[in-house]
Amino acid sequence: IMQVEGSDQWGNITTGLDLIKKKLGKDAYAFTMPLVLDKYGNKFGKSEGNALWLDKEKTSSYELYQYLINSSDEKIEEYLKVFTFLEPEEIMNIVEEHNKEPHLRLAQKKLAECIITDIHGKEDYDKAVMISNALFGGDLTGLTADEILVGMKMVPSINISGEVKLIDLLVDNGICSSRREAREMLAANAISINNEKYTDENAVIDKSIAIDGKVLVIRKGKKKQFIGIYE
Repeated sequence: IMQVEGSDQWGNITTGLDLIKKKLGKDAYAFTMPLVLDKYGNKFGKSEGNALWLDKEKTSSYELYQYLINSSDEKIEEYLKVFTFLEPEEIMNIVEEHNKEPHLRLAQKKLAECIITDIHGKEDYDKAVMISNALFGGDLTGLTADEILVGMKMVPSINISGEVKLIDLLVDNGICSSRREAREMLAANAISINNEKYTDENAVIDKSIAIDGKVLVIRKGKKKQFIGIYE
């Protein structure tokens, strides 16, 4: 009998070994493995609120890609060693190249490629990269509304019906906290819809500009994104 667990389960394991010995009169064996932790020292799982599911219906390839691409530099070498089948020499070469230009996130990209290709397949990996590049790089060409909705299901969404003035869309849905903030963001060229910049607060937003007639990707500043869904 062999039991394999994470190192945090050592107490439970030894109790089980003692019970087996007393009840069955047999020897049992166990070994533990070091826990894989995030940069804050937290383990991954439901109880920590940071679970990553292998089932792409629970964690899409896009969500997985975004998580892995944002892995911390101090953990990336460990993750490459634990989660990929790369040879040690290749990992060291990747880390060496990564350290020369960390902002390019070469190691994180390789980690994402290996993991997503292994569990979801290359097609899903390529699609995750395409969606990421489109949403953050400024070109939504080729993406369907369904791909955007699946890829960005963790992004805040709002429901839209009929025509609406842009400033009302921003304020009434909490994208901007007030009409004053909305005007400031528009004046700063910081509002875009489907990667097109808007500055006119009275611009009419309707289904005609939506992807497949049902989805708007609304960006406020560089990082905040919202999905507008036509009912």
